[in-house]
Amino acid sequence: MKLRVPSFYSDFHCIASACHDTCCAGWEVDVDAVSQARYAKVPGPFGEELRSKIVDGHFALAEKERCPFLNKQNLCEIYCHLGEKALCDICREHPRFVDVFGDVQEQGVGLCCEEAVRLLLNERSPLSFTESEIDADEEFLDAESLDARNSMFEIRTEIFTRLADRSRSLSKRLADILQFTASFPAEETVCPAADRNSIWKHQTDVLLQGESLGAEWDFAKAQIAQALEQKGFDKGSLPWTESDGEKIVAYQIFRYFAKCLYDGDMLSKVKFAIYFWLVLQNFGGELSAVQKEPSLQICAVKLLSKQLEYSDENMEALADAFFSNSYFSTEAFLRLLGEDA
Repeated sequence: MKLRVPSFYSDFHCIASACHDTCCAGWEVDVDAVSQARYAKVPGPFGEELRSKIVDGHFALAEKERCPFLNKQNLCEIYCHLGEKALCDICREHPRFVDVFGDVQEQGVGLCCEEAVRLLLNERSPLSFTESEIDADEEFLDAESLDARNSMFEIRTEIFTRLADRSRSLSKRLADILQFTASFPAEETVCPAADRNSIWKHQTDVLLQGESLGAEWDFAKAQIAQALEQKGFDKGSLPWTESDGEKIVAYQIFRYFAKCLYDGDMLSKVKFAIYFWLVLQNFGGELSAVQKEPSLQICAVKLLSKQLEYSDENMEALADAFFSNSYFSTEAFLRLLGEDA
């Protein structure tokens, strides 16, 4: 099987206590059946503690929604006592993601992780990938499905190529990949006669009305609502570069575009990547208002990724909006990008 990963993937490792955040707080940590069986055999006081803190298949959260095995140094006591192999599946794999498309496997690291964001933004060149051969189970694809997959990869490669053309402004490149993707058969609503501020307000309403994944988002949400009323559609206060935007959009396309093989919706995947960037551009300062280390840009990306990508409810709401809400139409995005002429 062919393995495809971002070029920085081999440099990624958990920075543990050096991280300004933790993956082990704010959500329930599910304990898979194999790990539960393993923990049932751990002897002594630590084994007893392990078993006592598993409730209905997950670790019962402690104060401030922290995993009960996350110590004061933000280190995992299970790892410290039993080693990496003793971690349950989600703890060993998160924040990595894996997708299999026939004889191609793609892996990456979610942008909820500050180290992943740092590695992505530190890349000077456009997003690129490395490929290797691995021994892993393939997913069977019949001839028709294989053709669809190959066609999808070709379209995605063309999107990456257009997005990486730094001879043009980023707004023109984003408009280009949006229109290119929209040229393939897709049903779309018609954008209403509205100015950019009105379009942006309707788009932001979907963001603000979604499920909250914690106190940091609640604070940022209040800041975003206030900023929206004061400035409307504006580039915000963080000094983003066009290179930042290019790589963030490309990375989100890498993570999500291929999933159109399951729902047939290429256009929504591109819209999500652009929307993610527009929110960062406009509300980066508000998103980084709670936590300012290791950098404001990293904090903004991390919080937005947590709030959107790790909530099925929020991702489904956006997918519905991209498909059926006229304020999320291709034309609406082109107006926000200033490329609707």
